[in-house]
Amino acid sequence: MIPGLQAISLLELKVLAAPRHWSVEGHLDEIPSLTPLRGNISAEHQGNILEVKGKINTIVTHCCDRCLGEFNQSLSLNTEEQIWLGVRDCQAAEPNNSNQLDQIDALMECLDPHGSFDPERWIFEQLSLQMPLVKRCGADCPGPPQPSTKKSGTQHQQPDIDPRWAALRKLSSS
Repeated sequence: MIPGLQAISLLELKVLAAPRHWSVEGHLDEIPSLTPLRGNISAEHQGNILEVKGKINTIVTHCCDRCLGEFNQSLSLNTEEQIWLGVRDCQAAEPNNSNQLDQIDALMECLDPHGSFDPERWIFEQLSLQMPLVKRCGADCPGPPQPSTKKSGTQHQQPDIDPRWAALRKLSSS
């Protein structure tokens, strides 16, 4: 948990009538990172919409899906999101002004207007979207480890095979 990023009531944000700013410096338990998350986020209550902006940077270590080697990746978040406050059916409520009418269709997230906004959870979700689905260490990835082959003179022997596969090898040779 990052100190100072406790959830805040949306009603409290509404009463502030100004954006709430948080400085971010620390590690998230859900995303182990090499360096602390650094940056800032802000949230502003705008009637039926909560506008959240954030700039966060960190470095995470991944295990390559292909060669199983470790590599570092820089995660940089510079985003802005508008979250609908109210019922899930966005057409059922009227927006505050006509500028928001065009943006209503783009709103995918929805929060209970009497609930709260958790900045730490928002950061986790945004950084998770930055993570690659397939983790590759790069274009020069050596690929999966190949079994070594033993040479005796000019004749090649069978490669070293994991002993757990010996039963299967016996079946395939019969």
